Amino acid sequence: MKVSESRFGTLLKVREHQEKKAQRELNQIRSDKQDAENELTKLDEKRSEEMDNSLKKEKVTATEMQTRKAFIKRLSKEMQQQQQKIEQIQQQEEDKRVEVVERNQDREMVEKLEQKYQTHLAKEKERKEQRLVDVLAQRVRASL
Repeated sequence: MKVSESRFGTLLKVREHQEKKAQRELNQIRSDKQDAENELTKLDEKRSEEMDNSLKKEKVTATEMQTRKAFIKRLSKEMQQQQQKIEQIQQQEEDKRVEVVERNQDREMVEKLEQKYQTHLAKEKERKEQRLVDVLAQRVRASL
């Protein structure tokens, strides 16, 4: 019997769709997290480069020093904000991972119910066939 023809077919399709959707969303969150981590790395490299450049120059005017310090400070603040963004994405990732597990369990539960139902139908069919065979056997004996 096809899944779509079975008693739980529609429910199973819905559960499978929900599981796939949650998995796609989890993959997107992971991609977003990777992008955010790459951005943090770029900011860190830029800040390190600017700090190295500040130390290499021997003669620097006070204005240049203040400008570089302000730039480094701004980069540090951007890094903090990016780190907070990553932490938020990590929480979303964990929440979505839990949802994927739950969706998987829901689908498996429906599959087990479907399997039990199919087993029940097969046993019921076997009992009916056995009763029919018994009735036919009684009629044959009665006619002899």
